[in-house]
Formats: sequence, C-alpha cells, structure tokens
Amino acid sequence: MEDYYYMPISKTIFIIWLSISVILTLLSFGSLFILLIIPLCYYFILKNCKYYYNDEKLIIEIGVFNKKQRIVPLYRIVNITAEENIFNFGVIHIKDKQQALLIKYVNHSKNEMLKLVEKWENAKKQNTRNEVI
Repeated sequence: MEDYYYMPISKTIFIIWLSISVILTLLSFGSLFILLIIPLCYYFILKNCKYYYNDEKLIIEIGVFNKKQRIVPLYRIVNITAEENIFNFGVIHIKDKQQALLIKYVNHSKNEMLKLVEKWENAKKQNTRNEVI
C-alpha cells in the first residue's frame, strides 16, 4: 500500500469550547450542563475528519453519522489557498475542475498548504492521464 501523509487536525476549537462550557456550568451551579454538548459535538467532528494525500491523490473523509469520502486526483486541482487564525489552525480551500473543497481545522494550514502545493506541482508535471490543464 502506498504511503500517505496525514494532515494534522487542530484540537484548539474543542479545548476552547470545553473550557467555556465548564466555566459557565460551574458559574451556574450546574444548571447550564447542557452546554457541555457543544464541545462533545466538536470532539466527534474532529475525531471523524481525516485528510491525507500521496503523490497522486488527495483523500478527504468527513462525517460522524454519514461518512463521506472524496478522492481528488492532484493533477485536476486548479487552485489552492489557505486561511489561518491566531491559534495556528485554519482552512485550506481547494478548487478542482468540478468542485470546490474545504479542508477544515488543519493545524498550521499555511505550512500544510505549501506541502500540498509541492505534491500538486509534481503531479501536474507528471500528468499521468495526459489531460490538457
């Protein structure tokens, strides 16, 4: 089996929501315990997001109850951009010839984008299917 590089997912959003929920629950003497559902939802979302790629394709797996998997050949990608916030996690926007994809909660998204761009450039040079780009 081919070796894949897994993009790291940031757990910062989970930690922020968990701390806010615990503080509000303690301040309300337990009456706002329902707020603990928010970090629980983020935990399951982050646990079930997987983004990985190799020299030929990018694979995106998301979903808690309905699992979706998208496979994008790297040579078909048209544009890659990244957004990053002050907590060093963000979103990578990938524009394919047919669709636009979001890779969310990526730790150090700008650095991960640069690694993906390097693989993308190599895939365009090889152009395994000899498509016109």
